[in-house]
Amino acid sequence: SQADRPFRGLSPFGNNFLSRFEGVEMDAPILNNITLVDTPGILSGQKQSIGRNYDYEQVMKWFAERADLIIIMFDAHKLDISDELKRVIELLKPHQDKMRVLLNKADAISTQQLMRVYGALMWSLGKVMMTPEVCRVYMGSFWGAPLKNKEQATLLTQEKQDLFNDIAQLP
Repeated sequence: SQADRPFRGLSPFGNNFLSRFEGVEMDAPILNNITLVDTPGILSGQKQSIGRNYDYEQVMKWFAERADLIIIMFDAHKLDISDELKRVIELLKPHQDKMRVLLNKADAISTQQLMRVYGALMWSLGKVMMTPEVCRVYMGSFWGAPLKNKEQATLLTQEKQDLFNDIAQLP
């Protein structure tokens, strides 16, 4: 237990959660005053009820209440909005001003497919968030490999810069 870390409030979620919770500290100036929380992926189907032994939705709510920015990531190949994700988004509604969406691995599909996927994601999010205007959706390719689709390099570079600018403006 490290008393100087901001996660002591997670103890009510029990050992099933705490035994899976990991932290990493990095000495990188770009990360000063930033805590990144990478949660497990949203489950779908029967896995939602048998895959975890802690209240995932309440854990997400705990983090959302303390976050300055919430980024929900989708892979360009996996746009499934499961029942669990719908419930999490419902819990995040009071924090909608802090929500952003990242369509990751956008370079793994053609530009035409990317336009279709982006449109489908916006439509799906609008239905789930029940609002005509959804939060900002960034497109990117956040992995170590070079871009697969070079045609999108300028767009994805601009999107990445916009995301970094959004993060830089946090309090």
